[in-house]
Amino acid sequence: MAGLLGVGAGASPAAARDENLFIRPEDQRTVLFGSLDAGRSVFMSGGAKQSLVGSLDRSGFMALEVTGFGLTQERLRTDGGDLPVLRFTHQTAVTPGYQWNLGALHLGAYAGPELHQEQVTYGGRALRFSKPRLGIRGQVDLWAHPSADTLVTGTLISGSTRASLWGRASAGLRVTDGLFAGPEVTFYVTPTYSEVRWGAHVTGLRLWILTFRASAGWMQDDAHRRGSPYLGLSVWMRL
Repeated sequence: MAGLLGVGAGASPAAARDENLFIRPEDQRTVLFGSLDAGRSVFMSGGAKQSLVGSLDRSGFMALEVTGFGLTQERLRTDGGDLPVLRFTHQTAVTPGYQWNLGALHLGAYAGPELHQEQVTYGGRALRFSKPRLGIRGQVDLWAHPSADTLVTGTLISGSTRASLWGRASAGLRVTDGLFAGPEVTFYVTPTYSEVRWGAHVTGLRLWILTFRASAGWMQDDAHRRGSPYLGLSVWMRL
């Protein structure tokens, strides 16, 4: 018992050496991330961003790996009228690119191969998964602080396998150090489906080494006349 009490009395040589195990911000080269957007449609994704030349906070070449799943309720136009279907999609992409860190502005552009599969369900029947299709995915990211008390973000992603386009823009005012809140708008378009989401977000919630972004609002898609609520949650960690 005396030995246990002595551990908390002061810093030991072992404790001092343990401080060297923590990665300094200037040495961090990897971001792990995941997100969930749930409403009438559901999208999940996860992946990693890797600096290829040095710190994440420097301009240089980067690489993104993202795997995502989506479930949408759609209406296909047929000779007999509209056919309600559920479409499940799976995509994986590896996109190298370049990131510019210009003080308060961070801009990244990426492009690379994308692999896509999907399955359609209607009338209680599920068709087989489609054969994997290979295409090109492009992505542009913006993260900027026009002032110390404001945040502006934007993301635009296009994929050739489904001729899809996804985008989100948001703005925020500082609530506390590192925490911003404000409006957001998101859209998603494919040849068979489209939706728009309007809502609000809170970005910069910290828990241990994790950072969170939470959002909520109202969505409208072309398969339903009435809108519905949605919730979103993103989390990332730097290593």
